Order: sequence, then structure tokens, then C-alpha cells
Amino acid sequence: MKRSLTYIVFAVLISAAASPALAGYSRGGGFTAPGYGARAWGMGGAAVAIGSDEGATYWNPALLSHLNEKRLGFSYVDLVPGAEARQSYLAFAMPIKEGPLDEPDLGYAVHSLGAVYGNLSLDLSDGKKYTENSLLIGYSYAPAYFVSVGASLGMLFSAGDLDNFDAKGTTLSVGFRVALLEKLSLGLVGRNLFSQLMFESGEDISLERFYVLGLGYQLFESVSLEGDLVSGYGSLARMVLGGEAKLFSDLLILRGGLSAITTGENRTVPHMGIGIHFDRIYIDYNANFDSDEAFENTHRFSLGIGL
Repeated sequence: MKRSLTYIVFAVLISAAASPALAGYSRGGGFTAPGYGARAWGMGGAAVAIGSDEGATYWNPALLSHLNEKRLGFSYVDLVPGAEARQSYLAFAMPIKEGPLDEPDLGYAVHSLGAVYGNLSLDLSDGKKYTENSLLIGYSYAPAYFVSVGASLGMLFSAGDLDNFDAKGTTLSVGFRVALLEKLSLGLVGRNLFSQLMFESGEDISLERFYVLGLGYQLFESVSLEGDLVSGYGSLARMVLGGEAKLFSDLLILRGGLSAITTGENRTVPHMGIGIHFDRIYIDYNANFDSDEAFENTHRFSLGIGL
């Protein structure tokens, strides 16, 4: 398998794929497609310290404890405009046992569960196809409102027309969230802490570990900000600042973010998003304004339903 073809396949998976190290790492880009949902990406991916939706199993499973209803969701994005690179997710989350609800803003679930199924489909220029499927099962425990821990176990499968790229494996991620002050929260996530991917050729690899440290601040009752540091590939991979503002009694939600990618060819990517919330329906849209040399402008859509 030519290295150039391998790089073309996996360069569409993550924004950090421009890194020279990845160009020579034959399978390093596998199972690193962007995470679930237009809400999180509307803030540049700053979604580990505050806020929560059905995609918390991916971003920070500890945040599952801050959902106050069952949620079902779907997300879709064309990863590379003009190319056949599609990513879709189906997610579900539910509280199992609720904590004290004396004050609505302090409601939490002592035990929560979540699941995220993801599919990445690539149609290569020579007519070959490649797909990745992942299923994450998450659990969160919150002994009190101000602290929660969570973990997600992932089952991974890849298949396609490329020789020796069919694989299966598992991965484990762990998350933590704590309220440092009344309006200040800290989130910490370790992704792929323990992982193994076994290829049909007999080769076994571990996925790249990522660590995310986020600080979230509730600026006003309806305005929140979060800044994240993402470590991966042996260095600081991304710095992210994002926020959202809820207007008209949460009917309209505006989001924005800025991410500085520091691996490979450094660049800054603006993000924006908008959400509409009525009754138990959540409709979200996100646009990422990347450079023409990378992924160009991408548009992501999500639909969430409270059950």
C-alpha cells in the first residue's frame, strides 16, 4: 500500500492530519473523525466543562449527569466539500437516578447512561470505499451536583476495499467535571487511554491518546464561555475558545468559537453556530471556516429530541 494513498484516506479524518508525523504514520488517522454534533462544534469543540446534550458520551461522559431528560439525537456533516467523505452520528442519553431537585439549576442525575454510534464513509477517487463504525457506551456517576465522573467504552470496526485495512478494536475514555466556584467549572477528559486496534494483517496498534482540559464560566445566566487545551501527537494540538448565548427564553441560541491548531501547519479556524429550541425539539447548525488547503468550509447539522 502506497503511503500517499494511505495519507489521502486519513487526511480527511481530523484537522490535525496536516501534521508531518501523520503523513508517515500508516494507520495513525484511524478512528479520529470529529466528534458528535453541531452544538459542540459551533463553539469550536469546547464542550467538556459546561453544557450537555446527547453527545456528552463522546465529549465528556461526566457531563451525562447534567442532562435532565432522555435525549435522542442525530448529526451529519460532509467532512470535505466536493469529496465523498460523510460522517453521521446517532446518539442517546438518559438519567437513571435523579439527584436533589430543590433548585432547578442544581438538578443532576446520580447515575446516567449514554450511547453514540458513528459512521464515517469515504468514496475514493479510484472507486474504492472505506468505512469506520464506532459504538461508544458511556456511564456517569455524580455523588453531588458539583462533581461527576464518567467513562465510555468504545467498540470499533473498519472495512473497505483497501488491502489490510479491515480492523476491529476497543477503546476506553475517562472524563471528570467539577464546579470550582459557583460559576466556574473544570472538565478533564482522557481519550483512548487504553485502546487496541487489530488489523486483518495481524498488526495491532494503540490509538493516539488525547487529553482535554477545559474551563467553563457562566458569564451571565444565559451566556457561557469555555476555553480548552487539547494535547495529542506528543504536543499541544489545539487551543479552543467558544461560547453560547441563549435568547428569547432559550428559543434561539447563538454560538461562536475559535480554534488554533498547533500541529503540522499552524492555522486558526473560526466556528459559528445557531440553535433553535422549542418544546423538546433541538435543531442545531454549525459552520467551520477552514482554509482551502485544509478542509475549506464545512457545515454540520444536528437534531435532538427530548423523550
